[in-house]
Amino acid sequence: MSETNKSTDKRTPLAARIAVVAFALLVAAASLTSSRDPVPGDAVLTTNGWADETSCRECHFEADSYPETGHAQTLRPATDPRSIEILSSVNSDASAADDGLQIDIDPESGVFAVQQDQEISRRIRLDWCFGSGAHAHTWTSTVGDLLGNTDELEFRWTWFHQTNSFALTPGQPEQAGDSHYGAFGLFFDGAKAVGCFSCHTSYLPAENGSIDFHGMVAGINCQRCHGPQQAHVASGGEVIDSDWMATDRLDAVRRCGQCHRNADEQPPGEIRTDNPGIVRFQPVGLLQSPCFIKSEMSCTTCHDPHKSLAAQDSRGIWQCVQCHNPDSPTHTLCAADNRDDCLRCHMPKVATNPNIRFTDHWIRVRDDIEESK
Repeated sequence: MSETNKSTDKRTPLAARIAVVAFALLVAAASLTSSRDPVPGDAVLTTNGWADETSCRECHFEADSYPETGHAQTLRPATDPRSIEILSSVNSDASAADDGLQIDIDPESGVFAVQQDQEISRRIRLDWCFGSGAHAHTWTSTVGDLLGNTDELEFRWTWFHQTNSFALTPGQPEQAGDSHYGAFGLFFDGAKAVGCFSCHTSYLPAENGSIDFHGMVAGINCQRCHGPQQAHVASGGEVIDSDWMATDRLDAVRRCGQCHRNADEQPPGEIRTDNPGIVRFQPVGLLQSPCFIKSEMSCTTCHDPHKSLAAQDSRGIWQCVQCHNPDSPTHTLCAADNRDDCLRCHMPKVATNPNIRFTDHWIRVRDDIEESK
């Protein structure tokens, strides 16, 4: 929504205390929940007390733009038009062709990956497309095992936004396996599958390692983060459940970290300045940063989770000058005497592989990293 429209919108924005924590209330499944997490329940495992999601728009203009965000679009069926559009380009991709891979789209039965190896032809159905596409799209196939668990096969090929092309999914072996499923990717057991889906859904009906996909709510909606709002809606906004609000900014960041990864989940010795791999996990770096430690900032200081990244000025310097204002004699200023383009040195985009870059949230001088243009 434009600034002009905001000025004439008669609806009331979210209460200030809710806006502060905004999207920080990402609560993963029980297997991913930190022992410090004070949230009263596992949001992804229940819809008890849910209101109709469309009712949010009646009072909160933020809900209008939210469907455009990456969080809202983080999971879709493989048969979704966007998924099919991207997958169709596999058939003209030289690297995938060398792997003997083709995509077969059947309007009635779904999307299939076909791998031809000499005289052997293998075929699996792709069920889900992970990722909004801001960085990448990765597909999975799901199958039930003999114990009733939902196993997940991660497709070998991922589409990367930066290169607008397919390449091997990070973590996949250079050579495809010899088995029927190994030709298409790596298998994960039911517990791993539940963990994957729990960070890409608002409701995940799962028992042990078995997922009920018919009841699943794909993507992250308002109530996944703000908690069940039936009582809030029924009371005309009078009832506000404070249990679903972060207790402080550290708690807020940790709640984002339930899916974006928390520092205490990193192996010993991994959190260090020369490890580019941790840039993928934004809360990990942010918590190490002097900017976080010495100020009152949190994730929502720079990011409005109700807007797409393209619609928010998260790469400006308006956040930086709150503490590093050249016009303030008490502020610490840039040693290189720069007055703009702060992120180029202090928060560069770092390559975790040749096809994808993430913004380094460990805010510090990193002149050894080349900024992505």
